[in-house]
Amino acid sequence: MGDINHSRHFYAPSPAGGIIYRYNLNPRHSFRFNMIYTSLKGNDSDFEDEFQQQRNRSFKTSIIDLAITTEFNFRDYTPTKLRKNRYTPYVSAGIGYASLLSSNVNASSSATVQFGVGFKYNLARRWSMGAEWTFRKNLNDLLDGTENIGTEKGVFFHNNDWYSIIGLFITYKIFNWREDCPAYD
Repeated sequence: MGDINHSRHFYAPSPAGGIIYRYNLNPRHSFRFNMIYTSLKGNDSDFEDEFQQQRNRSFKTSIIDLAITTEFNFRDYTPTKLRKNRYTPYVSAGIGYASLLSSNVNASSSATVQFGVGFKYNLARRWSMGAEWTFRKNLNDLLDGTENIGTEKGVFFHNNDWYSIIGLFITYKIFNWREDCPAYD
């Protein structure tokens, strides 16, 4: 969502893939690093706005999204448990960087602020899965190659570009040394 797509979610979805590394501090908090590869695209001709029809801009860009986020679980969650503390909804927030790999316009890489919601569930002692929807607010207005279109209409704020990623994930617990004592299970 930016200068071409002002408000329509899921306007031009693209596939994405990546890796996650999560460190669980306790049953309610964790830190996470992720790297996601995806592409973004948009075209003024897809919208009925007269100004956009006359401007007739489009963009397509491939990016690698790097982020460090923290997750807060609404329920106690232990990745090795199969009965108790097996699932939880969560919220996340963090910082990141959207690195542009290729683009058909004069676009620019950007730092991002990220936040989202999700749900995770233990499948087995070492396997978990989940789903999440995260939003990324770029700290510049050049992700779509169109800068400050709002100033032409007299609006000087809310002009940085956004994008969101809906994802499904499967994780494997590599380290096992922080299991709880079985006496308290």
